[in-house]
Amino acid sequence: MKRVLAAFWQHETNTFNPHPTTILRFKNTGLMCGGDIARHFRGAETDWGSLFDFADRHEWELVTPLHAQAGPSGTVTKEAFEELIGLLLSSLSDEQCDGVFLMLHGSMVSQAIEDCEGEILTRIRQVVGWNIPVVVTLDPHANVTFRMADMSNAIVAYRTTPHVDQVKTTQLACQLLNEMLLGGPLTRVRLIKPPLLAGLDSARTTTKDGPMPQILDLAERLMQENPAIAHISVQAGFSYSDVFEIGPSAAITCLGDTDKYDKEGNALSKHMWQTRAERTVEFHSVDKGLAIAERLRGNGKPVVLVDYADNPGGGAAGDDVTILKAVLGQGTQAAVFFSLWAPEAVKVCQAAGLDQNVALQLGQGGDLSVTGRVKALTRGDYLRKGPYARNTIGNLGMSALVSIGGVDVVLTSIASQTEEREQFKLFGIEFEKQELVICKGMNHFRADLEPLSHALVFVDTGHSCTANYAAIPYQHVRRPIWPLDDFR
Repeated sequence: MKRVLAAFWQHETNTFNPHPTTILRFKNTGLMCGGDIARHFRGAETDWGSLFDFADRHEWELVTPLHAQAGPSGTVTKEAFEELIGLLLSSLSDEQCDGVFLMLHGSMVSQAIEDCEGEILTRIRQVVGWNIPVVVTLDPHANVTFRMADMSNAIVAYRTTPHVDQVKTTQLACQLLNEMLLGGPLTRVRLIKPPLLAGLDSARTTTKDGPMPQILDLAERLMQENPAIAHISVQAGFSYSDVFEIGPSAAITCLGDTDKYDKEGNALSKHMWQTRAERTVEFHSVDKGLAIAERLRGNGKPVVLVDYADNPGGGAAGDDVTILKAVLGQGTQAAVFFSLWAPEAVKVCQAAGLDQNVALQLGQGGDLSVTGRVKALTRGDYLRKGPYARNTIGNLGMSALVSIGGVDVVLTSIASQTEEREQFKLFGIEFEKQELVICKGMNHFRADLEPLSHALVFVDTGHSCTANYAAIPYQHVRRPIWPLDDFR
């Protein structure tokens, strides 16, 4: 029986979000240790559920010191990082292991450390040495660093966005680790990282002919042509972390000298560069987006107006009211706004109670004053039933539904991206029956909601997840880099 240390620690850090991520945010979203992890995730269609299944079938003894997850948000505090890595390393110091399996994101930044995942791997290597295989799974929005590649024996990222292949990804990564545990040679990782700040259409796989599906097909062909390549993982990077090693990458898990894989590396780098400006999403101004949505509504299915730039799923604050102001100013009727991070307003609604009128200050700094009627109150827990993270628990925190003019506005205590129908059901809203739904999101909501929608209209309000990278005040990214610099 092989003993494997396994840990899950994920945070996507938007360094332009002014609100720091404390240990409390991890506790509110998901912080578990030891046996609690198995009790919570065994049998679930998640990374952990897949890992437990593989371990049972291959007789691994799992040591599970840490599950830590916080929704995308601001920079992780130094104290939170050190507390969590202490929990992770405590089991390594107490027990010898034959292998290490880490489920990371790849874009975590703390107040003291720019490359948190590289730091995690380095500290693990300092304990286990170089003869123990270390396998890492990542999100495709990872900013993979050369230190991460050097410290890993294999890197495997999700291939889909929305991310609906956690189970398959984990199984593949487990297989790579198992081959090394059974005496196979230790693989190494060659990292390919062209001078790009963004690219690969932000990893979207919602269309078959986009840059990301194309490069995944290329990676498959390269693996078939060279049996010394165990896997090629492709990451689009995360553009909202102001870090030196930002941007798209490919990680080639391979045998022998990593310098032998120039052919494959050059082919992958060429594709990233040639497709760098291609997007499968068109972004509109607020006024134009609203005009398009109004023209399309009334066809029997919801029209979804998407606030891309203030999306908590990309680490934005989720409290911007630009679109809400425009909707209320136009007198829009029969619309749902999901959602606005407004913990103080939620408290006002709770104190008032159902069916009571309330006066609220919404938005950063309370710059929107409204009156409305409280239609629903909830603790905010829901079971995910859609394709994304199915059978796991989501949490909006204490939340309220308030009718303001002709718009039903969801207010939450935890900044939350739109994911699926179960979130709407918390407030008695049937998504399928709406004409116009305004949401804060990027990709994950598309897995469950796009098939039910008449159209998606994306709006860029210019906030911290804007698609206009030239407007973002980067200070630490390496230069020159596209699109900030001219490569002609």
